[in-house]
Amino acid sequence: MNVTIMRTLCILLLSCQLILLGISGASAAIPGDLNKDYEISRAELSDAIISYMETNYAGENTNSLEKEALRETARKHFTITVTDLAGREVTVPTRVERVVLGHSLYIQEFAAVEGEDFTEKIVGWGSELETKDFDTYSQYLEFYPEIADIPIIGSMSRNTFDTESVVSLNPDVIIMPLMRYEASKETIQTLESVGIPVLIVDFWKSPLENTQESTLLLGKVMGKEERAQNISEFYGEQMDLVYSTLNSIDPESSTSQKVYVEYGSRGPSQYGITFSDSNWGPMITKLGATNVAEDVASMSAIDPEYLLSQNPDIIIIAGQYWPENPDSMGLGYSTSVEDSREDLQGFCTRSGWDELTAVKNNNVYSIHHGISYHIYNFVGMQALAKWIYPEEFADMDPDENLREFHERYLPVNYTGTWIVGIEEV
Repeated sequence: MNVTIMRTLCILLLSCQLILLGISGASAAIPGDLNKDYEISRAELSDAIISYMETNYAGENTNSLEKEALRETARKHFTITVTDLAGREVTVPTRVERVVLGHSLYIQEFAAVEGEDFTEKIVGWGSELETKDFDTYSQYLEFYPEIADIPIIGSMSRNTFDTESVVSLNPDVIIMPLMRYEASKETIQTLESVGIPVLIVDFWKSPLENTQESTLLLGKVMGKEERAQNISEFYGEQMDLVYSTLNSIDPESSTSQKVYVEYGSRGPSQYGITFSDSNWGPMITKLGATNVAEDVASMSAIDPEYLLSQNPDIIIIAGQYWPENPDSMGLGYSTSVEDSREDLQGFCTRSGWDELTAVKNNNVYSIHHGISYHIYNFVGMQALAKWIYPEEFADMDPDENLREFHERYLPVNYTGTWIVGIEEV
């Protein structure tokens, strides 16, 4: 057999071996990237493998890469191509080892798909989790103290996103939300021009349509397809619990309930934003109820007099953990039922609310706002369905189903209060 054929066979065999072995990716520079273009060409990979073999098997001094660096070179070379939620074809390494979460609130989604060792893959993330959902950040910090050391790359929503920091982290992929796609096209182009793939997923903009697809996409990219499929099937089963009952309700025999949802970060003294075409708005419509804020500008506060004139049958205050405002609607991992109910009762003291049908009938509730934009948004549909159709969904237990999701797929305990009513059950 001639030397050329022998070399070719050796290259192919060693390449396969490198991909199957463990991968290391600790440095910012890509090993074997001779021309510093942030890509490993076939020629560069071949040269690296031949040099390694000549040094380690032929006894020649070729200044070759170490084995771990050579593995990194090979991993960067072998890729798969997927279609993301922006409809773009994105090419990523076959084995993704270094991830930047461009939107760190997606910790729940990434942890669910990746599993208990998810922190080993995150090399950087946005500042949103610590600044916008400190309660969830604290819960994960208790179980994973190492997240305190994850480099912060800024925030897309606050225009502090640091492209240079991302490049220095040498990620295999950066995961970004669809809701920031249009505003981030220039940043995405810059990242991709230096060889960093950007993957767009969506659990926020159109959660009812895109949650399962985004989950499966994360599973494919991270090599966790079976786990992602399992999550997707569980999600589908939970949604079917809603749709199967909803489809059995005769629309002519049921009166459409008027529902008002408010973001409770400001407390009772000031009306918070409501939701027409985002978050809770589409869920209300999907369930066949009337959203009293459907004509209110997106993410704006409703006029108090208009709300009183609409006289909603159901009022929902979306809660979270906002320690900067002690009067806000508190919910989450660290909140008690008693404190949450007291917060909710405070909203009912607003001027004119004592005359509202929802308040008179104790149909005032609170649900964690994060449920509307996370991988477990089926809980939001279940809770709303139970409040809109109390008889038909009497046996539905959304809180218990959220607990089950935590126990099955999330690496932190389900604690605190996530759903509460004005009246003790």
